[in-house]
Amino acid sequence: MTEQGFDRLRRRGPDGGPGGPPADPLGRRALYSTARQSPALGTVTITCSSCKETAVTSPRGLIGLALPSIHLPVLRRDHSSWMRCPSCGRRTWVRLGLRL
Repeated sequence: MTEQGFDRLRRRGPDGGPGGPPADPLGRRALYSTARQSPALGTVTITCSSCKETAVTSPRGLIGLALPSIHLPVLRRDHSSWMRCPSCGRRTWVRLGLRL
């Protein structure tokens, strides 16, 4: 038996026609996209001043991260809480937000 290889397969173009790979609007690119979703109701967002990352946690998870911590909303407007950042793991100034 002789092996014919891939000579019989048609090449496809970018539009799905002949000449290259087919277009993939919701396939592999959707799996690796970095689209941001809004956090669920009742969650807490923590934005770090050092690494600039935003993490989402539950109120119960916030208690574990916030012990011990300092909160100075009158003196520091932007990042008013000194606590451990869940993204980078350092103690730094963070901004807390509650999604209602």
